[in-house]
Amino acid sequence: MRKPTSPTDRLFRLLETDRTLPDFPAACRRLHILPGALNEALLREYGICGEELILRQQRD
Repeated sequence: MRKPTSPTDRLFRLLETDRTLPDFPAACRRLHILPGALNEALLREYGICGEELILRQQRD
């Protein structure tokens, strides 16, 4: 049986496989997740917002 993954896990997996995402809303659209809900989860779990995460990924 497959273990369900969290939206944040899905986002990190997407960022590992697709480094061409222009911004956080584009990543949310690809995952079919509302940006506000995912942003809140990121802030709560990791202390970073979605836009900052995407910007850091683009700099690397």
